[in-house]
Amino acid sequence: MASFLRKIGFVVGLLLVAAGLSPLAHAQEKIVLKVSDSFAPTHYIVVQGLVPWMARVKELTGGKVEFQYFGAEQLGPLRDQFNLVQRGVADIAYVPPSFNLGKMPLSGVHSLPKLFSSSVIGSAAFWDTIHETPILQNDYLKNGFRPLWGVMTSTYNVFTKTKPVRALADLKGLKLKSIGGNMAAAVKLLGATPVDVPSPDTYQAIQTGTVDGAVFPTTSLYSYRLNEQTKHGTFGFDLFVFYAAFVINERVWQKLPEDVRKALLQAGQEASARIAKYTDDEDKQLRQKLAADGFNIVTLSNREQDEVVRLIAPVYQNWITEMSGKGLPGAEVLAAFKKEIAKR
Repeated sequence: MASFLRKIGFVVGLLLVAAGLSPLAHAQEKIVLKVSDSFAPTHYIVVQGLVPWMARVKELTGGKVEFQYFGAEQLGPLRDQFNLVQRGVADIAYVPPSFNLGKMPLSGVHSLPKLFSSSVIGSAAFWDTIHETPILQNDYLKNGFRPLWGVMTSTYNVFTKTKPVRALADLKGLKLKSIGGNMAAAVKLLGATPVDVPSPDTYQAIQTGTVDGAVFPTTSLYSYRLNEQTKHGTFGFDLFVFYAAFVINERVWQKLPEDVRKALLQAGQEASARIAKYTDDEDKQLRQKLAADGFNIVTLSNREQDEVVRLIAPVYQNWITEMSGKGLPGAEVLAAFKKEIAKR
């Protein structure tokens, strides 16, 4: 009997070799992960972050991991990325919390105004906050995915067409393009009138006088050609920031070998740090470019910035109250985020 089994094993081995495989093929089989996002191929998060991240994972795993990349909404528009990764259509997807606050409410803490002004600080602080507070369980694992890496955009400041904003008093009577929620509430508390205008429509809204300017990130100003419609930029408001997050389906994650998990996270932290620095450097360079292009650039004094913090304080409390109404620990999460920011 033993001799018969040895013969069978030998025959099976020959068949595997003949098929171009080996008895260890399963252990050595490549892991292919599908990645989806909504970015154009030239977007800096793709060029500076996602593409190098995939290459780095491949390097760290010795080629064990490969990626099928579906960018530019090939698998679905931005609003569908959440469901694509949740259902497993994509293994990894771009899921920004700000577009999914109904299902990722605690993550909204990152967009509260005037918490930080640097992507390097905000990105690292929020990553640690996610993992040290109920954000991880409530906003990620509960939805069937977990964070791999993410980065903050540059903060949103005030750009106007004709009236310069040199101090808070200059905001009175201005209509500013904004986003609803925390940003709109902050703009209103500072004395201006928030107008909800989609970013692609901002150029025309300023051109036609629907708004007097916009609360916008410097790094997107030229992309939307708002440099053609605005001539004054005031920094130091930091009224909003956007977190670009990539997540992985939790079922997929649980099936991955430990070395692959470590590689995904290590490459993710490297990508996040690199893009955050790029974002801060780009923001600084664009401010200089704006000045060279004839923009009137103003930075609020420390006293004025302190006054911004005082005036927008109700936004924080309203957010905490909103979270409490949902049975969520908003105060705990905000305190933890502030603590992480202060460390850096």
